Amino acid sequence: MPQAFIPELAWFKVMLYVATQSSEDLFRMASVCPLFQTLANTPQVWNTISMAKYPDHPSWYHDNPAVQLFLQQCRACENPESIFREAFEVFFMQGNVEALYGMRIAATAGHMEAAYIVGLLGMSGIGQSKEDALEFLCSLNQRNNIDMKGTRDALRRRLSRCLS
Repeated sequence: MPQAFIPELAWFKVMLYVATQSSEDLFRMASVCPLFQTLANTPQVWNTISMAKYPDHPSWYHDNPAVQLFLQQCRACENPESIFREAFEVFFMQGNVEALYGMRIAATAGHMEAAYIVGLLGMSGIGQSKEDALEFLCSLNQRNNIDMKGTRDALRRRLSRCLS
């Protein structure tokens, strides 16, 4: 048993790291022993789990119950990517300005695309004061390893899917 030599808190931190990198690796790790299974099902892990493997186009996962359950669990645990995806769709597809609140929550939790779009929309006078919007944009500059081009490209792809 791996937990015999390493404290549970250390394993939990490893699980959090693995969750941010790959949901598949997390699920493989969870299958190794009961402790890992328990740790993998904590809200903190689901809050940080990577959703990168799963497309953000809603029509894809309606036909796949396992993916749908995964996405529902992410949303229930307030995963920032999940919150952002939902708010993005509601804002751009349905035109509901109140969805900016969800994007703001995701941005506050550290979601880069959310911070960028909340900042840009705020600077254009939508949703909040320009000072608040500028704070979100400035927060992007303060992060390590930020890929602004990647963030803009990801938003461009989301918008093109959303508006086509």
